[in-house]
Amino acid sequence: MSEDRRSASLSGAGKLSGGDYARVSISGAGKITGDLKAEELRISGAGKVEGNVEATQVSVSGGASFAGSVVADEMSVSGAARIGGDAKVKELKCSGTFRVTGSVAAEYVKVSGHIHVGGDLESEIFKASGGFTIEGLLSADKVEVRLGGKCSAREIGGEKIEILRGGFRERGILFDGLVRMFSGGGLAELKASSIEGDDVELEETTADAVRGKRIKLGPGCHIGTVEYSETIEVHAGAKVDKQTKT
Repeated sequence: MSEDRRSASLSGAGKLSGGDYARVSISGAGKITGDLKAEELRISGAGKVEGNVEATQVSVSGGASFAGSVVADEMSVSGAARIGGDAKVKELKCSGTFRVTGSVAAEYVKVSGHIHVGGDLESEIFKASGGFTIEGLLSADKVEVRLGGKCSAREIGGEKIEILRGGFRERGILFDGLVRMFSGGGLAELKASSIEGDDVELEETTADAVRGKRIKLGPGCHIGTVEYSETIEVHAGAKVDKQTKT
């Protein structure tokens, strides 16, 4: 980090001009006018950025609104955040509520709260134990979902897709109850127009079409058409209208 880069802190109500900073912290009600470049941006109060953000680390534990796009190595949202543009983040963790008007590009995404993406979400690894709404394509090498709320995507594609009941066990505690609070409660289920991967295992999933090499359909699945090239298993509690070996 360059020594001549300034840092700024807003603990009350105030404004900060955009520019190049080392660290920016907002713990009150603060507004940043223009584009912001920083090593670290922390918002624990109510923060608004009227331009684009480029940072190494972005942390939101309060309420944040970004008018433009966000580019960061790491971004964590434990409060509530909204991005008016796109998000390009290497590692994204959301345990609160996060809405992205555009698309999300990442290497690793973990959702234990709720995320709403207006476009596509592309990642190498996508893990979710909360709820999500992806209006476009959810694409990842590995999709691992433990249903903790209502989940939906227009399309889902990946090499390995695993959508199962229940929350992730972390430190021996099952988070189903907590994630339901963040994801709006309701039935823990997933809905998609199409799901396609090499290895696909589904539970509590409703989809028009599922395609893959090896497919396993568990309880609560309602699938219109299934196309598989190697193997298929269908639980007695799953419903499939049509299945074809290709």
